[in-house]
Amino acid sequence: MKSDLHKYQIDRSFSLQKIAESLGLNAKQLKDFHNTNSLPHEWIKDDDTFPQWLECLYIPDSEINLIEKKKIRESLDFVSLKQTSIDKSKYKINQKIDLQISGNSMIDSETEIIWEVSKRKEENSFYSDIKQVSHQVKYIKSIYRQFAEYMQKFNKPLEHLVIEMTDAGNIQSVANQDEIWSNWVVLRKSLETETDNTIEEKKILEGGDKDFQDTLPLIKNNILYNLFFNDCYSDYNVTGKFVEQKKEQYNSQAFNNEKVNITVKRKVEKEGDVAKIKFLCESDSDHNKHLKEIYNSRLKEFLKENYDYSLIWSIEYHFDIEKGMMLFCQSKIKERTSSNYIHSMEHKIELI
Repeated sequence: MKSDLHKYQIDRSFSLQKIAESLGLNAKQLKDFHNTNSLPHEWIKDDDTFPQWLECLYIPDSEINLIEKKKIRESLDFVSLKQTSIDKSKYKINQKIDLQISGNSMIDSETEIIWEVSKRKEENSFYSDIKQVSHQVKYIKSIYRQFAEYMQKFNKPLEHLVIEMTDAGNIQSVANQDEIWSNWVVLRKSLETETDNTIEEKKILEGGDKDFQDTLPLIKNNILYNLFFNDCYSDYNVTGKFVEQKKEQYNSQAFNNEKVNITVKRKVEKEGDVAKIKFLCESDSDHNKHLKEIYNSRLKEFLKENYDYSLIWSIEYHFDIEKGMMLFCQSKIKERTSSNYIHSMEHKIELI
């Protein structure tokens, strides 16, 4: 028994569940807190009933504060999105890429991916287990199909991923790194028998060695994984308007993964039990002068026009607040170096 803890006077007409709801807690949370801080004869029973001599429950804060926090959480101006363990669920991912050069579509492709995903908590970390059910190139120009089908084989070591996440939900580590490397070693041997041993093919295999020996940078630089594991889990006190976030960087598709400095704004809305989180990202013209130098040295002569760079990236998430589960994500990126060179990419992730 701890005399400095807050207490709640029991009303015998209220069940444990009813008391917990009135305080903005769940029944297990209240029961565990009380039993941890009380003597055995005061413990709430397995069937959630109270000992007949028990008069007060130990609670994690004052009754006034708990009720006030409950009101804030239930208001339209507050969203609390927390991670929880999730049983197996499936997501359909649609990816579209289009590269326009001087008005002509050079690369136009659509890919559909199915993931089976589960999430578990171990001690203080969450782990997401991803199994790739299918990966299908639905459309690509015929001149690129053979190369796309060859590169698609490089997805095989990533058909099973276990990602450790931060509390906020973004990627912290790849937990099954040894398994990924073993799968790559097997795949590499089979690929070696298919190649003509050209310099280009050797470089591709050496790139695979680098990527799969330490998969974390590969995953962190992949836009799909960044969308799926964005740091969305938090308490949001300001809703209904865009709020500026810290500046971030984007891996340019037009400039071969050069870093683009971007400004980020976020808006959170709540509709019933669904949280809608929107991000609007734009290139920061004052901090991307290195891109102009690259353009002038590599692209200006070919494109026959002056540098005019812009990047606009919009993302919208839908989350089930109670389950902490992503229901939907849509991302659209339009990056242009000038009017004659435009790269567009779109992702849609849906729970199915």
